[in-house]
Amino acid sequence: MAVPGRFCGRCGAPIAANAPYCGQCGAPQYPAQPATAPAYHYAYAPARPQSTMRRYSGTQIAVAVGLLAILAVVTVGLSAFAVSQAIGNHSTCTSNCGPRIVTPLAAPATYKSSAFGYQVDYDPTWTVRSQDAQGVVLATKLGLLQVAGTKSGQPLDQVVQAVVSALPSSTWQSVAQVNQLKGAHIGDQDGVGIVYSANLIASSGSATKVRFFVIAATKGGTTISIFGVNPADPKTYPNGIPEGESFDAVCQQFQWSQT
Repeated sequence: MAVPGRFCGRCGAPIAANAPYCGQCGAPQYPAQPATAPAYHYAYAPARPQSTMRRYSGTQIAVAVGLLAILAVVTVGLSAFAVSQAIGNHSTCTSNCGPRIVTPLAAPATYKSSAFGYQVDYDPTWTVRSQDAQGVVLATKLGLLQVAGTKSGQPLDQVVQAVVSALPSSTWQSVAQVNQLKGAHIGDQDGVGIVYSANLIASSGSATKVRFFVIAATKGGTTISIFGVNPADPKTYPNGIPEGESFDAVCQQFQWSQT
């Protein structure tokens, strides 16, 4: 049996590949024409990939921009708060500390006694109420400071008592000793110091509780007495004197006569 290569176009019987007639119905058969390649061949264009990017409307974009702006503000605010907390909670360095950036202090004002040659540096915000060759009286931020010089001759405890006794009893009432100042000094000279409490009577008749101190020291034939007074605040400040550190600075910076 011939191996069929095709089929009869009339009866559909299988026909050998090169048979001129159909063996079933006798219909002539024509050789199949070989397929010819087309004159031109174009490659199919690849399908356009679907975009994975989602399209957003103008309203959605505006909302996103607004949220980013809010996030930026919140981030800055939280950062500022964190910095402030870190700074605010930072403990004071006490050893091996790096240099600190601080506002320079104003240059102190100065009084110099022409009679005794001593010099006093004081806070430039204080004002001079009176001065002469022997001493100066300064109005401080809260009270008063007086520095006076005399020729030495009395024991220091008597000098202190003399300053207290000179206070007018009409305005200085209920004067009482609170304690002695340990390590009292004026400049580089040791001295005697005592803290007192009192009621200061104003011209209106009202009374104000005050604390004051007197320090006296002698050097080179000159005795210096320093008197300072403030409204009393014993709960907050040592010896109840709010400007105690400023008064102590005057004592530290005091310069005796060099002659």
